Amino acid sequence: MSLFTTRQRHLTIPGPVVQTVASLHRPPPTAKPSSFYDIPQTELCLRAEKMIQEQIPSWAANHCFRTYAFGLAIANYAGFDTDQAKVELGFDKEFHFLTCALHEWGMSEEGIKQSKLSLELWGAIRAREWILEQDCDISEARIQPLGEWADLAAEAIARHTIEFRGFSKSVNLQTALLTLGSGQDLMGLSSAFVHADDIKIICERWPRIGYVDGLRALTREEVERKPGCLFEGCWGDFDPGMYNVSCFKGLQGSLSEAPSSKL
Repeated sequence: MSLFTTRQRHLTIPGPVVQTVASLHRPPPTAKPSSFYDIPQTELCLRAEKMIQEQIPSWAANHCFRTYAFGLAIANYAGFDTDQAKVELGFDKEFHFLTCALHEWGMSEEGIKQSKLSLELWGAIRAREWILEQDCDISEARIQPLGEWADLAAEAIARHTIEFRGFSKSVNLQTALLTLGSGQDLMGLSSAFVHADDIKIICERWPRIGYVDGLRALTREEVERKPGCLFEGCWGDFDPGMYNVSCFKGLQGSLSEAPSSKL
């Protein structure tokens, strides 16, 4: 019997997702060339890359791109990116990048300071609106129409922090990959699924400089401004632990080394 369960068109991933991937008992991950992590050169992805770099601090944008890369590595390790999985689970590299690139839009000044919504919810709503605003042509070869991508991206973004705690019985693939990729970048939660050489390649391509200090300051402001927000329940799980993640030793940097923050 398959580990995965059918939900409408695609199979879903049981939660908690880190434990699910571990239960697959795959061979150790193999090192990949840097080109494996290239951003898809489609108009939609390039627009998303440029836009998010303008909307949020550089350390947060780099976190989004590392989340994409780590999610890609984990998908490959787990076999989620095979031809069969593309049919059964709905894997799509372009959609994966799009969701990851937009997933911290709530860390913008507007999302933190001008809204009472939890940053995940504000970011999910804005990401959905942005995707629907795009006028890029979507070829028939893509798995999902643009409207479905907008909905699925919004759901993944809204849920990615609560799924750290195994909130749901199961999730769709993109919610799983966003949770796995961001959890790896935050606390090294999926280091067993990513080759050490790849961790270094990813962090050199999109530096971690400023990330942990910036995230600490921003999430404190989020919790102070929005009592009962989603981050309030998980903040203590990674701060101060995110400063001492072994797989990122020597790759962290400090906020003072990063370009000026927008916040």
